[in-house]
Amino acid sequence: MNKIHTMLNSKSNINLLSHKSLLAFHVAAQESSFTKAANQLNIGQPAVSHAVRQLEKMLDTVLFKRLHDGVELTSSGQLLARHLNKGFTEIQKGLEAIRDQNEQQVTLYISTSLASHWLMPRIARFKHRHPEIQLRCITQDSDEEVQKGNFDLCIPLGQVAWDGFQRLKFVDEVITPVCSQSYLDQSTALTKPEHLHHHALIHLEERMTPRLEWRQLFEDSNLNYRNSTADHTFSDYSIVLHAAVEGQGVALGWKHLVNPLIEQGKLVAPLDLEIKTEHPFYILTPKNKVNDQSIKLLRDWLLDEIKQTL
Repeated sequence: MNKIHTMLNSKSNINLLSHKSLLAFHVAAQESSFTKAANQLNIGQPAVSHAVRQLEKMLDTVLFKRLHDGVELTSSGQLLARHLNKGFTEIQKGLEAIRDQNEQQVTLYISTSLASHWLMPRIARFKHRHPEIQLRCITQDSDEEVQKGNFDLCIPLGQVAWDGFQRLKFVDEVITPVCSQSYLDQSTALTKPEHLHHHALIHLEERMTPRLEWRQLFEDSNLNYRNSTADHTFSDYSIVLHAAVEGQGVALGWKHLVNPLIEQGKLVAPLDLEIKTEHPFYILTPKNKVNDQSIKLLRDWLLDEIKQTL
């Protein structure tokens, strides 16, 4: 009986939390080298060797065969390595689960032009204010995926059905013709809407419900619309703006996108002409996600930033 009691006491002395040597053994077993393990753990090779010896002493067994070019696990070492691999794998999963729990991911669907010209210059401010929120920004230049609702927030390009979504106005649609100063300097006068007849117009070829285009602007200004051989057409609004900045002609500028470019001196708005349509841009949130705190923080930040833009 006394012998059995002694054996039980001996087993109870194996305390995982008091032996850093377990990690040294685990890495050395994976690397088959004390030196490589030391490099990974950023400690000296003698420290790894000492830690392993301490573990072997505690378990009263040899865990490694020492070779001239490394180490090799004994049968006891292999047994311990298998159990430690399982344990460290579960520990890693636990650490990642806690990290994911503390870092909330929010998926935002917006157009390429809104992402490039408006969001990207500002996003660092949001990350600084809310480092716990991971923003997953997906750019899309059509609204085909909107009804699927595979997002937390979405700013559609066109007018879409919003059943099942909370809809908040993001910004009014206000449009003004824009071009570069270098284009103006090399062209005929552009101080009145009727002068547009004599200028190259840059068109956006819409791939969804179209918003205001040049033909409508001409009609609203009581002008006869005409196409010019000097006109350019692009299917991406970012390219439209790039073409305007490069002096290729006059583009329609959505004010919330072109205001920063005007402030930077890359574009000018030569006409005292602004058209406000009846079709604002909206932020959509699936109704089952409206009260999510991380989503709400991003939504409120977007609304605050757009107010500052204008």
